[in-house]
Amino acid sequence: MGFLIPKQLEKNSKNIGPSHWLKVLFLLIITGLLTWYGKFYEPQPMTTRVNGLAIWVLPHKNGLGALIVLPNDDNDSNNVSTGLRIWLSPPDSLLAFEKTKPRYRGREIILIGDTLSETLRDDMLSTLDSNGNFLWLGPLGKEQTGEDVFAKLKLINDKPGDYILDLVHEGYKLRFFGSQTALDSSGEEPLSVAVLMFNPANESEPPLKENRKIQSLIWKGKKEKETDSTRIALNYANALALISYDKKNRFFAKRLHIKNWNPEN
Repeated sequence: MGFLIPKQLEKNSKNIGPSHWLKVLFLLIITGLLTWYGKFYEPQPMTTRVNGLAIWVLPHKNGLGALIVLPNDDNDSNNVSTGLRIWLSPPDSLLAFEKTKPRYRGREIILIGDTLSETLRDDMLSTLDSNGNFLWLGPLGKEQTGEDVFAKLKLINDKPGDYILDLVHEGYKLRFFGSQTALDSSGEEPLSVAVLMFNPANESEPPLKENRKIQSLIWKGKKEKETDSTRIALNYANALALISYDKKNRFFAKRLHIKNWNPEN
């Protein structure tokens, strides 16, 4: 009763005036609004062309997809990268993913993978500037990536699905494997992050678990209690991983959640 009726007035509660109950009503309304905002309100995604390096990794029916957004300060007169976006093995619909995450916009998108449906093509084009370009499998030279990021794409036996993509930024090396064939063709070497884009044969056990040269590994597997924290499994509802680097937080790879994302999309 202390909230509704102050202790000093409990003995004289009959004399409590309407001003007190108006205050109580006001507090209840504020509490209700804050509860609704925290649990149900979904803000509109922010559209941005100014950003640091951001790599969003999410599961879908064919394995993992990754949106790589290279850093951009919206100033083309210096050597900062252009803000190129690279989609690796994307889901069937890009716009479904954009519902709750930043909407990155720019003049170029490069798609790397072995499929391109009409829906996926239309989604790609809708995220381009009016004078933008949609490219498949590159190129990945300085004109596209800028001078802050080195990117190299290798196709195994010239198959678009069997790719290895390397990114190097600020001394950190990231490698994306498009298939088991691509993984098997690569020898061990120090990597900051390795991302397996395909569906593994055994999703209950982290692949490459004995490879200590890989600092963090992201794969489409089950999240187990005993799994090494450097192995990020993403085969569950609302799963998402973020790889990023900025001058304040430095480099990190961590598991996140995305509301209302269905991995089977």
